[in-house]
Order: sequence, then C-alpha cells, then structure tokens
Amino acid sequence: MAGEDDRIQGYNPIYRSENISINFYSFDLNNNRPTKFINRIVNVIDNPNAPILDHQGHIVPQNMLNIILDPLMDDMAKECNNLEEAKVYINNHNQWMTDVYDYGFAIGAPMFDFSEEDPENKVGGFFSIVTWNPINICRAPSDKERDGVPGNNIDTQVTTYLKNNKEAQGVDQEWLDSLEQLIEEPDNRDYIENYITKCSATLVDQINAGIGYYAFPWVSNDNILSPQ
Repeated sequence: MAGEDDRIQGYNPIYRSENISINFYSFDLNNNRPTKFINRIVNVIDNPNAPILDHQGHIVPQNMLNIILDPLMDDMAKECNNLEEAKVYINNHNQWMTDVYDYGFAIGAPMFDFSEEDPENKVGGFFSIVTWNPINICRAPSDKERDGVPGNNIDTQVTTYLKNNKEAQGVDQEWLDSLEQLIEEPDNRDYIENYITKCSATLVDQINAGIGYYAFPWVSNDNILSPQ
C-alpha cells in the first residue's frame, strides 16, 4: 500500500510539541528521526482506569485511499529518477500533490530516495504524508475494542461524533463535507480523490497549527467501545 511510513508527520515540530493540545504531541525525535507514535490511554468515561491504548485510526481507510494512491505511486516511481523530474511530475498532475510536496519540503520530511527501485522505498515518503495526514486520523481504540469497527470501511461512528462536535474538535468544514460526500458513494473514485484533495489542502496550515488526531471520550456497552 502506498505510504507506509506512519512516523512521517513526526518531522513536523507541531506534532512533537508538549506545549499544545496533548493529542497533537504524538512523536519525539531520536537521532533526528521521529520515534514511533505516542499512544495514550483512551478516555473511557464509565471505566476511567481501563488500560486501553489509542492508535492512529484512519477515518477513511487506507485501502480506499490507495485506489488513488497506489497507481500514482507506481507511475511516479517509474517516471521520476531525480528530484527535478519528481517536481515536474507533481506540477503536471494536480494541486493536491503540490500541496503535499510543499508541506513535506517545509517540515524536512524524507519524501524520496532515488537510489531505490521499489516504488515504496523510492517515493513512498511523499505518499506517506497523504496516508498519515492527521486530519484523517482519530486517536481511537483498536478495532478489536470496537467489535471490528470500522475495519476496512469509513469510520462513520467517528464521523458522526466529529459532525456533532465540530468546534471542540477543530473540524475543517470543507474536509467534513468531502467526507460526508464519500460516505454516500464510497466507490466513487472522483469522491475519493476529492477527499484526498481536501485533506491535502489543510497541510499548509499544519505547518503552524495542528489539526486532526481527534481525541474524545468513549463509552463501553457490553465491552464494546463507541464514541460518547
């Protein structure tokens, strides 16, 4: 799958700062590389001592994003053998790829390794910025704690919570609109790409302020967790 580096956002100092909202403090640095994601105890309101950790839960799942990203990654790896070729490729495709490149450059993320031949190793850093964009990540308990939800589907439980708590969670309205559109037609490739476009459009602002990594209370019903 395109974009396997789940630590890529740790190159952004915003997501390593202890001085902002705790959910944004998600990585540390070790030898100038991000450590693994900092998991936190899930706030289960009716069982506050439950030792349940959160994780980087995708709202729109990776398998859906990769309908768009996988072919692009393979093609980019085939067509680009240096940074200048990659920049031309990006500029000739669409705005969201430019947004991703500009963000990755600004935070110093390793997007490319042109000494590699495998597409993931060669250009996967670039696509990891898309796959692990915090706006599409909820600090949710694992699927097994939620009776398998969301699996390989859009996380409609989290979507509903965010829709009902937009201000408290810092929800971007254009992003939410694209998510709700995709929920209505999850097999629509144009809607998937529009969702990626809206996610990527928020990256420029993430240089200065965090977004996503949503965290909120959960409740347990018969040992199955769901948003409060």
